[in-house]
Amino acid sequence: MSASTALSRDDFSETIKRALAARVNHRCSNPECGAPTSGPQVDPGKAVNVGVAAHIAAAAPGGPRYNSTMTPEQRADIANGIWLCQNCAKLVDNDQVRFTAVVLHDWKAVAEQGALEQVGKTSPRPDAVQIIDKWVNPSYPEKAGIIENLTADGYDVCWSTANDESERVDLNGWETVLLDQPDGSSVLLKIRDHPVVGGYLILLKRKKS
Repeated sequence: MSASTALSRDDFSETIKRALAARVNHRCSNPECGAPTSGPQVDPGKAVNVGVAAHIAAAAPGGPRYNSTMTPEQRADIANGIWLCQNCAKLVDNDQVRFTAVVLHDWKAVAEQGALEQVGKTSPRPDAVQIIDKWVNPSYPEKAGIIENLTADGYDVCWSTANDESERVDLNGWETVLLDQPDGSSVLLKIRDHPVVGGYLILLKRKKS
């Protein structure tokens, strides 16, 4: 990379890079990955990092998802960043048609919400499967390929209100959609039904007859 090219990039500050990592508990924000990105080196005084503060819209012209309407300040702002492992950072930049800015913003929001809900909570027993509520946007299951995979496996899929969930599961043959995570936990996909009074919609599946 030439000096002129380096100078034209709207890179993140070190403060923003550290904040992006901390806001997702130093885990990759790709919901299909979630890999830890930091840990100890053999040297007891050092740590290893395999995470990347990736740009959602590219830092320079010609880069993935570059948006010419953004200012340099907007490109270098934390709102334009997402924390990923090195593998996923390369993946999203090599397939920008699939991994659009909208998809990456969804990943970021879900990862940060998940990290927030785990702050201050004790770790589960080693032999216990932890089930976590993952709060998502209505479009997330389709964009993440979850609906496509379930349909290919012969399932009907629906969102159910909290009030209807038990009846559908106990009497009508529906099951909750549990997604296994790299850390051994499983997640339930939910949508917040009302921002004030609470409630939720949960994703269910049922084998087609």
